[in-house]
Amino acid sequence: MSPRRAAVTLALAVLAAIVPSAPGQADPLSDLLFGLQFVPLDRQPAPGFTLAGLDGKPVSVDQLKGRVVLLY
Repeated sequence: MSPRRAAVTLALAVLAAIVPSAPGQADPLSDLLFGLQFVPLDRQPAPGFTLAGLDGKPVSVDQLKGRVVLLY
């Protein structure tokens, strides 16, 4: 699965979790994100590290500069 497809799949999963609970509620987006434990942090450079990608190849955080990254 390509990184773009994985990101779209994740976004759809998050929306699917939010939408059923949204009708009749006036919670701001930040409250919804906090309820899901997605809390935006102040913009700071990430420490340097390398992990294995889905294809098994190493991916460095330096390669992802300028992109939104979600770690789980």
